[in-house]
Amino acid sequence: KIEGDEVVTDMEAMESELQKHGDRVLAVITTTSCFAPRVPDAVDKVARLCKESNVFHVINNAYGLQCAKTTKLINRACVVGRVDAIVCSTDKNFLVPVGGAIIISPNKQVIQTVGKVYAGRASSSPIVDLFITLLSMGLNGYKRLLKERTTMLETFPKKLHAIAEKHGERLLVCPSNTISFGVTLDTLARSKNVDETDEEYTKAVGKEISSFGAMLFSRCVSGTRVVPRGELKNMSGQDFHGFGSSTDNYKHAYMTAACAIGVSSREVEEFFVRLDKTLAEFSSKKKKKEDNCD
Repeated sequence: KIEGDEVVTDMEAMESELQKHGDRVLAVITTTSCFAPRVPDAVDKVARLCKESNVFHVINNAYGLQCAKTTKLINRACVVGRVDAIVCSTDKNFLVPVGGAIIISPNKQVIQTVGKVYAGRASSSPIVDLFITLLSMGLNGYKRLLKERTTMLETFPKKLHAIAEKHGERLLVCPSNTISFGVTLDTLARSKNVDETDEEYTKAVGKEISSFGAMLFSRCVSGTRVVPRGELKNMSGQDFHGFGSSTDNYKHAYMTAACAIGVSSREVEEFFVRLDKTLAEFSSKKKKKEDNCD
């Protein structure tokens, strides 16, 4: 559900569904590392609910290991309720190639079972990559990277807010997410034509706003996400409204950017320069197009 700008865990809906379909629910999967405006799930409350309902609880903690706030939340969940497994990504937390995962559990039996399932059936490359990287960095090197990220967090959202404000946008207020940050993109949308239906307008504007993401990518800005309002995707006959925003009707088109481990202050400054220029260029093209239509 939406609270302010944040997309948060709807505990009332989850509890209601578990009471209604509890005997058919194998596990609850929560997420503690996600793109703004979604914030980490209330895994401590979910853990209590899963314990009461006797349902497995798996936490997707993809890049949460680098965030002290997130690890504290997960530790609390393990103490107050039920957590069966926590899955973390090696590439997002330890700067190694994509393809590896770390599985953590308060229950040793879970780890042993997982180990038996994958024994001899998976590539050893992710383990070797992680081993080499950890030997190269050492504990002090990894702690230094964590400290650098924490230091950049003091200025990253402020600078992102300044650029957003310069172009008539604003930073989404999501204090519970300290890795991913969102900026509205509402001014990039053109006015609705008189002969357009709401559905046609939403689809056309969605494509136009998505092209802003393509502009960023062509300028070597990777890792950002651009999410139009009301995006509709159909997969295997199932409609997903508000695709990409974790909720059906988010009130803004927006983009996200992450202040994650491994990024340098010089890279961050260059990102802000390119973002500023791309927003200005997009707005300029939009104005020329509107003037030509007039």
